[in-house]
Amino acid sequence: MLFFIVNPLAQRGQGLRTWKKLEEDGKAFLEKEGFRLFFTKAKGDAKSIAGEITKDSREEKKIVVIGGTGTLNEVVDGLKLDNDRVSLAFFPVCKENDFVRGLEKCYKVPGSIEELLQKKERRVDYGIVESMRKHRRFVVSVGVGFDAMVLNELFTMRFDICPKEKRRIAKENRGLVSSICNHSGTLSYIYAFLKGIVGAKKCRGTIVLDGEERIEFNHILFLSVHNHPYEGHYAFGKGASGEDGFLDLCLVSTTHKLRLLRFMLAALFGIHRSLPGVHCYRFKKAEIHMEEGLLCHVDGETVGKKQDLSISCRPRKLRIQI
Repeated sequence: MLFFIVNPLAQRGQGLRTWKKLEEDGKAFLEKEGFRLFFTKAKGDAKSIAGEITKDSREEKKIVVIGGTGTLNEVVDGLKLDNDRVSLAFFPVCKENDFVRGLEKCYKVPGSIEELLQKKERRVDYGIVESMRKHRRFVVSVGVGFDAMVLNELFTMRFDICPKEKRRIAKENRGLVSSICNHSGTLSYIYAFLKGIVGAKKCRGTIVLDGEERIEFNHILFLSVHNHPYEGHYAFGKGASGEDGFLDLCLVSTTHKLRLLRFMLAALFGIHRSLPGVHCYRFKKAEIHMEEGLLCHVDGETVGKKQDLSISCRPRKLRIQI
């Protein structure tokens, strides 16, 4: 029995189109194996569905996820992993997906469900971020500050979200600039990027790595923790591996906000690590304290302002085929 969790709105409807093609091409295989299909309708659905599927699991269960990084994040966050009887197969709706690119540089999207399930199963790491007695898993990255501000602004202009969210956001963003940006991905990003630089706040903070190394910073603008190297077009976590038991941290602390321009440009090519104000570390667990709350995202989803975070790696705990 296969369990499918499909985000039909992923990549502006590509999730639904992908499922329909896979279902049509693999009809005989699916009838032979047996399957149950779940479509997500709103944020949090994939997490709830994954939790229900794996609740009190006493037998091996295979969940096939069709969507993007956000959908995969919700599924992983919802899994009951008390035993080793749950495995995933991930069918990304875009071959440039950050998760699969981190595992295979020359990734090729499988042509069918059968082909995906014939691939070698891998045991990969995932991360956990804890704040205010709440915890959440992540598969790619956690970002604080400028990074999260840009992603949050982009979210307010996105069209590939649930209808209720779309209507709410449309009411809140009726300006001419927002209207134009809604119809151009490039303009949307430029607008969000510039708005993020203007609104970026510098903050004092302390980081303790693996309970030993304590580092203090006076002007934190950007902080990103990576299980995989990529976040969109940027290689903030260059050198990170989802199979080594470590997380990689990239931090920008500077009094000059415009240095973010140079940093972001360099990060496109993964040559940002040696720039002034850029600090990179590798760790298994980090305790992060900031003097004031900064906007935070987990795998691209904004989770509000955070002041204290505990971030750790769970090595090779996730079974997955890609």
